[in-house]
Amino acid sequence: MSKKPKNVIEKKWLTIKTKSKEDNYDLEELDHLTSDLIAHLAQLTDRGIEEIDGVSINMYKDRTWLTIEKLGLLPEYRDSDREAELEEIIDDWDSYDDSDDEPVYDEDQIAERIKEDEAHNSFYSENL
Repeated sequence: MSKKPKNVIEKKWLTIKTKSKEDNYDLEELDHLTSDLIAHLAQLTDRGIEEIDGVSINMYKDRTWLTIEKLGLLPEYRDSDREAELEEIIDDWDSYDDSDDEPVYDEDQIAERIKEDEAHNSFYSENL
């Protein structure tokens, strides 16, 4: 009686599982293998495939994620909210000069702008 041939996902998972249990495993190789399996699972998920040979795709995702966590392959978490709290806040409101912020218009520019606004309003009031 021969065993049923394993699918590609199962083979990839068993390779990761076996290599991660070795005493002197190569972390870079395991990072590559887990990334490859995750990419393959993502493609299957995008295609709407939920099971392979009766085994849920999500089970393989969970197994891979737990292995990645166990091996310490995740980058260190950086809390951006905490970093924002640690940044020094400088109050420079009193030194702010807003005199240059206001645009200066001459009378011709103002008259031209009024004509444009009136033409715009009359066009849309007639055509609505």
